[in-house]
Amino acid sequence: MQKNQQESRDSVTKLALQFLAEVIGQCPAELEKSTERDVVFAVVGFQYGAVQSAAYAAGLEKEDAQAISEEVIGRINGMEMEAVQKLLELMPMLTRKEYPPIGIGQRAIISFYNAASDEDKLTATETLREILHQIDRS
Repeated sequence: MQKNQQESRDSVTKLALQFLAEVIGQCPAELEKSTERDVVFAVVGFQYGAVQSAAYAAGLEKEDAQAISEEVIGRINGMEMEAVQKLLELMPMLTRKEYPPIGIGQRAIISFYNAASDEDKLTATETLREILHQIDRS
């Protein structure tokens, strides 16, 4: 049982990193230094939603999903663990309030995973760009 859970954690981490590495090209450079809080929350919320969705689909516990979120989001964004943890503390509340980037990230990683072609995968990764365009317009 322990081995199976570790394999699930490893699979979720790998999928999340693969998906978010594809998405990262749409993220603003040096996100960890950004002073635009809306952008930071949108990007991290999207990433959080993606990781949580993959962890849920794999049947992992909340603690495992949280640990994977910290690792993946920190690694992808080049953020120190303390900064990541502060942002992630807010994500459950934002999830309850149905913060759109979280839900979009949840759906995007599932679309990416189920994509039949590279074009479909690309379409799934472009959803973050749409969120950032909406922020720019407002």
